Amino acid sequence: MDQIFGFGVFPLFIVTIAAYFGYRIIRYKGLRGALFGAEIRKTVGEVEGARLGPIRTILRVHVLGPDNMSGKNVGLEFVAKSFASYQMMPVALSRAETATLMALLQQANQQ
Repeated sequence: MDQIFGFGVFPLFIVTIAAYFGYRIIRYKGLRGALFGAEIRKTVGEVEGARLGPIRTILRVHVLGPDNMSGKNVGLEFVAKSFASYQMMPVALSRAETATLMALLQQANQQ
């Protein structure tokens, strides 16, 4: 009985997870859109951070589509690249959160 449970449930779990992410990739037109939970309508620009040895960091700003359920309109994509690695972290912000971030960045820039 344990073998049937172990061999039947785990593959079903893996197939379910793969189908879920496949659906999101198709719905939001790409892997990055799937991670943001919304279609990326436009990439506004990017800023490259200071290099830390072989590590290169990039911040990309995206306009997200109106079809997301959370009401987030701006997407920030933090990317860290090195010789053998690639790491991406998406952050979705609403208009109010974006205004707060802009105010904090301006305040930090003035000091």
